[in-house]
Amino acid sequence: MRFDTTVLPPRWMRRLLFAVFVLAVGVSASVWLFTDGPWWAQTLATVVLLGVTWPLVTLHGRVTVDERALTLALVPLLRRRVPLDSLTAVELTSADPWNDFGGYGYRPLGDGLVGFAFEKGPAVRVTTREGRTYVIAVPGAEALVAVLTDG
Repeated sequence: MRFDTTVLPPRWMRRLLFAVFVLAVGVSASVWLFTDGPWWAQTLATVVLLGVTWPLVTLHGRVTVDERALTLALVPLLRRRVPLDSLTAVELTSADPWNDFGGYGYRPLGDGLVGFAFEKGPAVRVTTREGRTYVIAVPGAEALVAVLTDG
């Protein structure tokens, strides 16, 4: 019982995030070229600008299932493991990241609902004993349901 898939944000979002990174590089270069501040302040500004924007450029989702847990990762920012023995219900559903969760990625909402959505379409609704509900909208949702219900 294994499942492993990687998903990217929509193309328009990847382009927007890359443009923000390029803008941060330009601002960082301007700090070095046009300010007379101390070197440590220029270095700090560069580290903050590039350190905040680069992870956004490399952002992608990864869903894995192994013998023990379902793992939702928003690489390189966070990873959530849901033990398989805590699952009470697994069902196929559908999701729209914008309408259902207000955007793409890992989206915690109220009442224990968490969206992990990168595309519109088939999704998996997973409910845990603790009362959390994860809606996972990724390619291969049918295969994910099969893996989670098989074990």
